Amino acid sequence: MELVFGKILSIFLIIGIGYVANKTDIMPMAANRYLVALLLRVTCPCMIIASITSNELREDTLSLSLQTLAGGIMFFAVSALLGWVLSAKVIKVEPAENVGVYTFAFGSINSGFIGFPITLAIFGSGILYLMVIHNVVLNLYLYTFGIMLVNIGACGGKLDFKGFLKSFTNINAIAAVVSIIMLFMGLKLPSVVFDCVEMIGDSTTPFSMLIVGMQLGECDFKEVLKNRKLLGISFLKMLLLPVLTFFMVNWLPFAPEVKVCLIFAAAFPVAVATVPVTSEQNRDSLVTAEMVAITTLISLIVIPAAATFLLGYYGL
Repeated sequence: MELVFGKILSIFLIIGIGYVANKTDIMPMAANRYLVALLLRVTCPCMIIASITSNELREDTLSLSLQTLAGGIMFFAVSALLGWVLSAKVIKVEPAENVGVYTFAFGSINSGFIGFPITLAIFGSGILYLMVIHNVVLNLYLYTFGIMLVNIGACGGKLDFKGFLKSFTNINAIAAVVSIIMLFMGLKLPSVVFDCVEMIGDSTTPFSMLIVGMQLGECDFKEVLKNRKLLGISFLKMLLLPVLTFFMVNWLPFAPEVKVCLIFAAAFPVAVATVPVTSEQNRDSLVTAEMVAITTLISLIVIPAAATFLLGYYGL
C-alpha cells in the first residue's frame, strides 16, 4: 500500500508542477502544440523502442508471451467496445464528438509509471516481464487504433478506417512495429545508441505529466465535480473493467501468471499518454487530463484491492 501511495503521490506532484507552471505562464497553453510535438515525435518513440528492445523472448517464456499478446489484444478490443457503449449509449456524453475521447481514455491503462514498479514489488519479476509484453499491445493501441477511436465523434459515430491505416505511418506506430520485429528476431541496438534512446525515452512519463498539469491549469474544478458523466465513466472504468476482465480471462486456457497480468493491468488508471494524443488530434484533451487525475486517485483503493484478491485467488 505504501508503494502504491508513493507512486501516485509522485504523479500528482509532477502534475502539480505543470499546473503551477501554467498558472505562472512558464508553460502557457500557447506552448502546448510544441511540447506535445516534442513528446510524441521525439521522446515517446524512444521510450517505445527502449522498453520493447530491452527485453528478450526466451524459449521458456515464449508461450506465456504469446498468451499475453493474445490476451492484451482481446483486452483492449473489449475495453474500447465497452467504453464506447457506456459513453455513447448509457451515459450519453456531451458533446457527441467527445464520445471517441471518452472511449479512447476508457480503454487505456497507465502501465509504465504506475504499473511496472507496483507489479514488480507485489508479484515479482516474472509477472513484470509479462506486463512489459502487455505494454507492447498498449503502445499499438495508443498510437494506431486509439487515434481512430479519438475521432469517432467527429466522424458521426463511424470508424474512420482510412485514418486508422494512416495512423500506422506515425512515428510511434512505426517504432512499435519495428521494435516488435527486433524483439522476435532477437536483434539489439548498439549499446551506445540504446543508452541514448533510453535516456531520451525516460523523460516521456514526467514530461507527459507536466503536460497534464498544464492542461488542468485551464480547468474549472468546480465544473469537473459537477460533471456527473465524467465522474461516472471514470468510476465505471476503475470498478467495472477489472471485474469484467476477471470473468473474461479466468475461464480461458491461459497460464495463471498471464491471467494475473491481464486482470491486474485492468485496475490501472487512464494512461497519461492519452492527453498529448488527443491534443495532437485537436480533440478535447482537457477531458483526458481530468480522467487521468480522477482515475489515478481512485486507483489508490482499486490497485491494493485487486492485488490482494489476485494473490489470494491464484496463490502466486
